[in-house]
Amino acid sequence: MKNRIVAVFFAFFGGVLGLHKMYLRGFSSGSYRMIFFFLAIFLRWPFVILVLFVVALVEGLLLATMHDEAFNTKYNKAKSSWYDWSGKTKENSPPAPSKQTKQPAAFFSGASKWLKSGSKKFKEYDMKGALADFLQAVALAPNNPSIHFNLACTYSILEDTTKGFYHLEQAVACGFKEREKIASHDSLAFLRIQPEFPDFVENNYRMVTSKALDVGKEDTLLEALRKLNEQRQAGEISELDFKSLKEKLMG
Repeated sequence: MKNRIVAVFFAFFGGVLGLHKMYLRGFSSGSYRMIFFFLAIFLRWPFVILVLFVVALVEGLLLATMHDEAFNTKYNKAKSSWYDWSGKTKENSPPAPSKQTKQPAAFFSGASKWLKSGSKKFKEYDMKGALADFLQAVALAPNNPSIHFNLACTYSILEDTTKGFYHLEQAVACGFKEREKIASHDSLAFLRIQPEFPDFVENNYRMVTSKALDVGKEDTLLEALRKLNEQRQAGEISELDFKSLKEKLMG
């Protein structure tokens, strides 16, 4: 992991030699600047040394004012655990959505390229771009739990409660087993603070349709059951929701 403060130090106190470039990108990245520096000394070109000094100073100032997340995205992308498929995330870094490797449907259908592209945009905070790619993926692999989980994370960050809960429900229904991620994944924080989340978990990660439970005081139990049945037939609630709500009404 590269450290931004160390890079700033190298830029200010060794930038003319390209030390900060070597630190951030490897020896070959800054070696050309070292060659120019010693060549300028040998040929007595003070103007070239001055240019190298000014360039290093500007680069040092840019590094000093760069946000930590932008620095990590640019220089620690390959090593950052932000997009760690094991679920471990770095502090102050937004977690990547989940990727389960044992989902052949997504990969044989061609959805994998959209999943990979969406994950990359998610890391770069391009949530709208990530959403578009994940929707392409789910269209090709509608029963893949990882894609639905990624969509739930994305909609949660975009604060779209309805669609976030929908895709989280679909992820579990399609076989997403890592319940601890649902309870702790940073990207789902917005969904977890919603008042309906406890009922969602209690109902085995399925939404309880509040409309179906909106029974007036003067409605009889028979009338309430009739309304539930009508909503089931109209497709407003699923068969599982119908059974669950019926059990609640029956007490």
